[in-house]
Amino acid sequence: MSRRVRHEVAGADQAPVTTALRARTRLRLSMTDVFVLAALGGLFAKLQGADLALRAAAGPDHDKDIWAERKRSLTKESSSRWAGRVTKKSNDAYATAMRNQRRALADKQKAIAVISEKLARPVHSQAQRKSLAQKEAGRAKAEGRKPRTLVFGYRSEEEHYQKRRRLQVLVAEAERLEADVRSGRVHVVLGGKRLAKNRLHLGQASKTVPDWRAAWAAKRWSFGANGEAGKSLGNETIRVWLDGTVEIDLPPALAHLANATAHGRTCYRLDAKAVFAYRANEWEEQARAGRAIAYDICFSPKGRVYLDASFTPAGAPDVPSFAKLLGGPGLKVLSADLNHGFLAPAVLDRSGNPLHRLPDIPLLTEDLPAAQRDGHLRQAITDLLDMAVAYGCRLVVVENLGFDEMRATGREKYGSRKWSRKVVCGIPTRQFRDRLVAMASRRGIAVASTPAAYSSIWGAQHWQGPMSTKHQKASRHTAAAVVLGRRALGHSARRRSQASPGRAVPGQRTEEAEAPEGAVSAAGAESCHVSGAGRTGTRKSTQGKPSRREGNLYRRHLAKGMECETRERRNGTAPMYPAKTVRAGPGDRSLSLSS
Repeated sequence: MSRRVRHEVAGADQAPVTTALRARTRLRLSMTDVFVLAALGGLFAKLQGADLALRAAAGPDHDKDIWAERKRSLTKESSSRWAGRVTKKSNDAYATAMRNQRRALADKQKAIAVISEKLARPVHSQAQRKSLAQKEAGRAKAEGRKPRTLVFGYRSEEEHYQKRRRLQVLVAEAERLEADVRSGRVHVVLGGKRLAKNRLHLGQASKTVPDWRAAWAAKRWSFGANGEAGKSLGNETIRVWLDGTVEIDLPPALAHLANATAHGRTCYRLDAKAVFAYRANEWEEQARAGRAIAYDICFSPKGRVYLDASFTPAGAPDVPSFAKLLGGPGLKVLSADLNHGFLAPAVLDRSGNPLHRLPDIPLLTEDLPAAQRDGHLRQAITDLLDMAVAYGCRLVVVENLGFDEMRATGREKYGSRKWSRKVVCGIPTRQFRDRLVAMASRRGIAVASTPAAYSSIWGAQHWQGPMSTKHQKASRHTAAAVVLGRRALGHSARRRSQASPGRAVPGQRTEEAEAPEGAVSAAGAESCHVSGAGRTGTRKSTQGKPSRREGNLYRRHLAKGMECETRERRNGTAPMYPAKTVRAGPGDRSLSLSS
């Protein structure tokens, strides 16, 4: 079957190693601590809002001189360290807003192009489309060719009219965004625009006024201090001693709240202790060595207060490079296909042959709060990395897919498929890749991304049938994971075509089928072709009795394999399902698949 390639399918990129760590602990505050931290949060919210307005007013003309002037004005009301943190946070907020506006403008332009193209075509109802498709099929059959793909416009005059109205709205929004990007104007609200709009629609947001005020204060009052390398405990503004004592430098406006003074500084020492139950050893080592540690004090709408410590350990994790991994003959790769509700993993050797049949990893994130989604995502990635360690895989391969096209033009192309669009847009592709890179780096596992085009189609065509057994059928997603792993290894998705049984082919090798981890393979057990391995389809295409035309040599191979299998079962070393071998792609070795 010929394959029409319209998207890039080759190449793999290794993700950069992430070494930053973050630990969180809850502070059990006294009433005095709550009063002081609330005063600090209100003061820094006021300073942050004023500085953010100055940064937004400067626009694209902002330079180092304007930044220095902003910092000097803030230093008078706080300190140079507090001022540096506030100005950096404003700059980051402005840069993020500009990136979001450019991305929104690009999405609007894509949607405008799709609607304009469909509006230029005539309106055809469902019956008319079916009639035209039948006529094209008849002409193709008479001419001896494949039917051409017919492209239609909208289904009714009403839909055509509504899309014309939507086109006008999109054009107006694109013009506004383009003017904002050109002038450098951003729309930023300290605390979030969504939460600010909820104040006018408390009933729709299911909030009361006290609840909204608590959420608004928690969003705006959070503050922190940047780390400083070479300083005592890694921070001179918010100091956390090894015994858990937390000390905060107070700005001049709140100097009357100080309960501790040292070297001319006015500080407030919390009654609560900071005890890190997670990554405590790494944090203590960082503090003892005087390396930089950034602290953030975060407020919760429920009245809780947390202390976050962020730092970069001195010893970077030993993550091998992609080129070094590909040079090793004993490389094992764990590839994963991200789907709605689960991950489909597959383990491959250096030749691109799947070795083990693995269960799917659940990943349920639909209609869940952000905290629960994050927890489920972390658990799924943890299970995936545990699986990589168990099977000795130093490389994890994922698809480089973000559904950007679906998010931008899905409503215009697939307007009636609301459930499908919701499912596709709800898959956490970006969060999954970012979190996977961060968690894999700490285990010394490399992560590579590869194009996802045609992985499901070619996986079902070349791998789903051969990987299936009589008792268990391989899913289309597992076959797609095999294709992703083969692309990262530099192989094509297609397997080597099967030779006639009993005939030797140049470059064809017969090797011992690999047993699962911990099992002892029988000496002299040879692998053989599976009947129908060159075809795909149902379970029957890869199972069944050998054909009479397959020759005596094939029967001897099959009888020898059954004898070895019987001996393994008697010794208790046989796998749950019989191992089978099919041919891999050009230049590859035989495929050994164990259940």
